[in-house]
Amino acid sequence: MLKIGLEPDVVTFTTLINGLCIESKIDKAVEFFDDMVARGYQPNVYSYSVIINGMCKFGKKSVAIRLLKGVADRGCEPNVVTYSAIIDALCKDELVGEALELFSQMRNKGISPSVITYTGLIHGVCKLGQKNQALALMNEMVEQNISPDVYTFSVLIDALCKDGMVSEAQNTFNVMIQRGVEPDVVTYNSLIDGLCISNQFKEALALLKEMVGRNISLSVFTFNILIDTLCKKGLVSNAENIIKIMIQRGVEPTVVNYSSLMDGYCLGSQIDKARKLFDLMVTNEIADIFSYNILINGYWYISSREAPKCKGAL
Repeated sequence: MLKIGLEPDVVTFTTLINGLCIESKIDKAVEFFDDMVARGYQPNVYSYSVIINGMCKFGKKSVAIRLLKGVADRGCEPNVVTYSAIIDALCKDELVGEALELFSQMRNKGISPSVITYTGLIHGVCKLGQKNQALALMNEMVEQNISPDVYTFSVLIDALCKDGMVSEAQNTFNVMIQRGVEPDVVTYNSLIDGLCISNQFKEALALLKEMVGRNISLSVFTFNILIDTLCKKGLVSNAENIIKIMIQRGVEPTVVNYSSLMDGYCLGSQIDKARKLFDLMVTNEIADIFSYNILINGYWYISSREAPKCKGAL
C-alpha cells in the first residue's frame, strides 16, 4: 500500500494485526500495533481487544495488563472482550486473585461480564479447589440472565466430580438440561467418572444409555472409565456388556480396555477367560508387557504353576 502511495488506516492495521494473531505471529502483530501508534493513529477498542487477546493467548499477559492500563489514558475505554481475555489468561496461570480484582474493576466501570468472563473465572477457581465459589459464580450468572454454555457447565461438573461432590455435579447437570443446554461427550465423561468413583454404577450406566439415546459420539475415554471401574469392583459381566456396546457403536476396544477386562477375570479367578482374551490380544498384535504381567499375576493369584506356559506368547 505504502509503495503505491496509499496510506493504511486503523481498520487496515487492525485487520492485519488480527490476521497475524490468528497465525500465531504475535511478535509481528505487536510490531504492527506499535507502528500504527507511531504513525499517529488512535487505536479503537477493537484494535486494543485484538492485540490484548493475542498477547494473552501467547503468554504475554503482563504486557497485556500494562497496555490495558494505558487504554483509558489514550481516550479509549476497554470493553468486555478486552477484560475477558486478560481475566481468562490470569485464571489459566492460577492468578485468580488478580483476575477477581480485574473482574471487580470491570464491573465498577459499568461493563457487564459475558459468559466468557464468567467461564474463565469459574475455570480458575475450580483449578484452585474453590468449588463453592465456582457454584456461587454460576448462580450469579443465572441471576443476571447470562446463560452458561456447555463449556461453562462442563468445567464446573468436572471439578465437582473430581472433588467428590457428585451430588452437586448431578444437580448442575440437571440445571444444564433444564436451561436447554445440550451436554456433550466431555460433560458426560466427567459425570460418568464421578459416579463410578462414588460407586454409583447404576446411574453411570444409565448415563451411557442416555448418551446412546441422544446419539452422542462415545469416546474411548467414556468406555475406559466404565470398564476399568466395573472390573475393579468385580462387576465383570457388566464390563463385558460395555465391550459389546463399544463394538456395536464402531469403537474398537484398545489394549487398555482388554487389559482391564483381563484384570477383572483374574480377580474373579476366571483365569481361563483371561487366557483366552490374552490369546486374542496376541492374535490382534495389541498385547503388551502390562497385559502379560496381568496374566502372570492372575496365575500367581490362584496359586497355579501354569504361568511359565504363557511366556512364549509374546
